[in-house]
Amino acid sequence: MSLPADLFEELESLVAPDELPSPALLPPLFREEQAGESPFQLNGKLITNERGDDYLDSLEGAELQFEFKR
Repeated sequence: MSLPADLFEELESLVAPDELPSPALLPPLFREEQAGESPFQLNGKLITNERGDDYLDSLEGAELQFEFKR
């Protein structure tokens, strides 16, 4: 989405320069990964049969993999 430049300049002139922007309502949702590595790792996958035409009907279970590093 974009605004025409003249409309943006008009709206910008209506805001007082000393007015502070409102604080963020939500915390940051996407953060960079931490450099430190965790001693615990969790992986998994869904187990399906190949015969089912409908994906939801072909689900048979789930596999979880826990890894603990020393």
